[in-house]
Amino acid sequence: MKKSVTASAPGKIILTGEHFVVHGAYSIAAAINKRVKVNISNTTDDSYIVSGSSRSKMAENDGRFILVKTILNQTIGKKSKNGEVAISISSEIPAGSGLGSSAAVAVATAAAALKFADLEVDSRKIFEIALSGERKVHGNPSGVDIETSLRGGLLLFSRNAGAKPIPLNRTVQFLIVYSGKPRNTSKMIDKVGLKKKQFPHFFESLTRSASFLSLDVVDAITVGDLPRLGALMNISQTTLSWIGASTSALDRLIDDLAAQDVFGVKLTGAGGGGSVIALPKPESIETLSQFASKNYPWSLLKQIPQEGLRWEE
Repeated sequence: MKKSVTASAPGKIILTGEHFVVHGAYSIAAAINKRVKVNISNTTDDSYIVSGSSRSKMAENDGRFILVKTILNQTIGKKSKNGEVAISISSEIPAGSGLGSSAAVAVATAAAALKFADLEVDSRKIFEIALSGERKVHGNPSGVDIETSLRGGLLLFSRNAGAKPIPLNRTVQFLIVYSGKPRNTSKMIDKVGLKKKQFPHFFESLTRSASFLSLDVVDAITVGDLPRLGALMNISQTTLSWIGASTSALDRLIDDLAAQDVFGVKLTGAGGGGSVIALPKPESIETLSQFASKNYPWSLLKQIPQEGLRWEE
């Protein structure tokens, strides 16, 4: 009998704490309703992975699907009794957009592989295996992307304290705009690490400040104080620019969106390309959305929070 398991996991946006979370600060992240779906099933062929037009055999060291192969070697690789397997990946999230596509792939793959291999499936195990895949391609990720994709919702996260869900009795709507310039997370982490070496004392003070900023964001978003939330986003963007995460193209995009009457706007994720998020004023939502869709390759209005990992039919 053919066996088939399918799991999906969401992308994410980061409201505050990019990069500083790697160095111990608090960060705020939220799942978005754009997902990655991973199906694992039996096949009579050699084990392979396919996503869109890209295909690679599991046994081939061809530089493709490194994250997925790392995860599968830790799971299905230990359960050969299931025979050869086909892994199919489909994504609604643009690669390199800074919206957590690799974390979503990692979470969905880890969950599906554990279940397919008849191994114990629990959140902590999924997190550990997914994070090992992320480390293989990104070097030193904080884990915030994995936790957000796995849990869903809105999270306060630090490496020391882990993830804490932030309950909301309302939804908050953001405009997400992809700049069209892909980013490389590991390179950006290294670049910011160099900034820390150059200015260690000021960087340490900014890391502490990032935690205070994140806690202020929790207060603002919980009570629905959107003007305050937007102001905190703007402050976060200024800091991210100083550490080198922004670019002239992102700065132009941010300025274009700021001109459309928003509470706040900032890059989200590693920077160096990728996406920005804007918090629109209610009366400007339609105009802002039309402007973004006309002038940039990919944009969407999304409410947070959204659900995390789920099993699919």
